[in-house]
Amino acid sequence: PYTFHTFQSFYSSIFSPNGIKTYIRDRKVAMNALKKANHKCEVDSEHEVFLRRNVEVGYTESHHLVPMAYSDIFDVSLDVEENMVSLCSHCHNLLHYGKDFERVLEKLYYERVNHLNKVGIYISFDQLREMYL
Repeated sequence: PYTFHTFQSFYSSIFSPNGIKTYIRDRKVAMNALKKANHKCEVDSEHEVFLRRNVEVGYTESHHLVPMAYSDIFDVSLDVEENMVSLCSHCHNLLHYGKDFERVLEKLYYERVNHLNKVGIYISFDQLREMYL
């Protein structure tokens, strides 16, 4: 179950000039998550990635498994390494826009759920799936 709270959100948020709520993220958290995954796609480490221009590492993208947009319903920050996955561009876009996103989401969830629980992020796969619809 979600851990709902009634006090002000633990997570810092701001409103952009057009009124969209955005959550402040720590770039170091994202970079650490990519490094921990050896700059490989966590869906399939054999997925091809290109080398970054200025650093000799593969280009992958960090992705919050439990989306930051749901930060207000948790008592803990979602911007933690345990909630970050390293994805190739294809898999990252598949999660956001693909018809077959559930297969990828399910794989990532079951590989990551114990890490999420250790930092107080309790969520079922069905609840997570609903966040992506």
